[in-house]
Amino acid sequence: MNDFNKLLTYANENKKELSALYDDLDNDYIKKASDICGFKNPTKAQKIAILRRIVDLKVDPLLNELEKKGYSEDEILNLRDEMFDFTALVHENLHRNLILKAKENRVLNEFNLALIDGVHKIGLVMNKLQKEWQHSVVDKNVKKFSKMSSPKEFIKENKLYQKTPRGEKCDRAYGVVEFSEDGAVLKPYASFFKEGFVDLEAELDNLIDSLNLYAINIEEKNYIEYFKKLKAAFMDTNNETIISSWRDAEMAWMNVKSELQVGHPLEYYEDAYTHAVAFEWDIRLKEDNKFNEEEFKKNIKNSFDEICSKISSSNEIMKSMVHSNIDKTQLYISTPMIYYGAELDGLFSAQVVPNDEFVSGNSGKKIFAFINHVYKSIKSRPYMKISSEVFEEDYLEYGREILKKKPEIWKRVYEVSTIGHEFGHMFFIDYDTEELMNRSGVFKFIEEYKATTGGLINFFYNEEDDLILPVFDDLIRRSVGLISWQEVESVRAYYCEALIHLTLLFESEVLEFKDGKLRVDFTKEGYERFKERCMQNYKHLAIMYDKKMDAKVFLDGFCEFMGNSYLPTHSKTKEFVEYYHDLYKKIGNEVEE
Repeated sequence: MNDFNKLLTYANENKKELSALYDDLDNDYIKKASDICGFKNPTKAQKIAILRRIVDLKVDPLLNELEKKGYSEDEILNLRDEMFDFTALVHENLHRNLILKAKENRVLNEFNLALIDGVHKIGLVMNKLQKEWQHSVVDKNVKKFSKMSSPKEFIKENKLYQKTPRGEKCDRAYGVVEFSEDGAVLKPYASFFKEGFVDLEAELDNLIDSLNLYAINIEEKNYIEYFKKLKAAFMDTNNETIISSWRDAEMAWMNVKSELQVGHPLEYYEDAYTHAVAFEWDIRLKEDNKFNEEEFKKNIKNSFDEICSKISSSNEIMKSMVHSNIDKTQLYISTPMIYYGAELDGLFSAQVVPNDEFVSGNSGKKIFAFINHVYKSIKSRPYMKISSEVFEEDYLEYGREILKKKPEIWKRVYEVSTIGHEFGHMFFIDYDTEELMNRSGVFKFIEEYKATTGGLINFFYNEEDDLILPVFDDLIRRSVGLISWQEVESVRAYYCEALIHLTLLFESEVLEFKDGKLRVDFTKEGYERFKERCMQNYKHLAIMYDKKMDAKVFLDGFCEFMGNSYLPTHSKTKEFVEYYHDLYKKIGNEVEE
């Protein structure tokens, strides 16, 4: 009744159609987007920036080109919004065609056809809501908070947060701050986005009614229960109860274990102050795969236990919770099939959710790994000029050969680094870790480093000889590339992660920057030096997590806030980071000829 392989074929056809746009830099999409952006006789760099926006859903390359054109801040934001609408239209049409093919060819049963159709209609509402959310939360409120001398105190004094059932401040919010002359209030989404939520409620009701007509087995009934709880969470207008409603929804979501996985609002990277959750919405389609999940989990737990032993951790509750979360984790090697809202500003390469540790303590987590999707995306892009300007040719060719000629090696590296990263998030986390370590508001800025390095530590304890240099190459290349996000506040956590990796790479003399070239000691000896320094640093970090110390103490050991972003405190690392970012601003969208 359900041919998920055929459905995956349709999703892959959509991906192929998008990627093919890179083959023709004079296609109609580029012409239309150039008109929107005011690019008369667009340069090759401007065309690439447009494709990065439409194909890869990356906003920053296009913003960089708009800045270079000399547009004002307001003009850039208006053009950003117009390009969001244009990008949304392109992807909505692709999603609509996929659903139409699924219906015409009857590749799914009636329940799942109703599911994808209803999720799509909700997604169209989410696309509108996300634009409003961006304006209110990021463009207005984040900017306002960033200018305050003590934003955390302002939030505390005005009670701009939502409470857990135990009356504690929650570390995220499903609401928008509304400022007034008397102060500010936090309004739940259903109260703030009233008009949009009328449409959202109607589409959720329609979906639930449709699914009720076709539900037969327990899995399908679990989906209906999830959507009922999700609707209740969305429509809750009480700051005292809304977190409880979302916990109910996410525990119901953890019971949904089908090949079609709906993603709902989960992450809050864009808002560093109230942690307002963005309007994510999608379906991830599970793929058949050969990944040995049980073996990986066993190794991950053993690696965690080894670090706990080395730091003499006595926090048995935390250790028990980490083991429980790993055991209960559901891993989905999957493909983003249809996606809306916040995801039109960038899809995840992987994700571990939910972020509520109460939910995870009861129900575990889901890890989504988009191996084939990410591989196809990277492989379809042209080589960028900045890479050949910075790296030496021999080193550059090593990674490119893996990408083009050794897909199995590339995918195994992804398993080590990216799936390892998602499991690494679970290390040293219990119910109040984030709350206690976020006293200075920078917990996220060290947590991404902790996650990636947790995956690396697991590899160090379970090395495979043929992966040592590929994994090492991936870390170096990724860390350098993340410098481009220096001024992008929503992904600052990943930028700060890169600064820590780069500092260790320079300290261990793997990297040397001289005469505008980054020399890499890409040898087993270089790897071993970095590994030793990385292990030392991770043990230091683990002690801080074990004691739940302020994250700022660790971050201050590597970087400091200067101007509008962070820069490394290590002089050689700082010199390279400043050089690379300046170069990115100039030629970041230029391709190799």
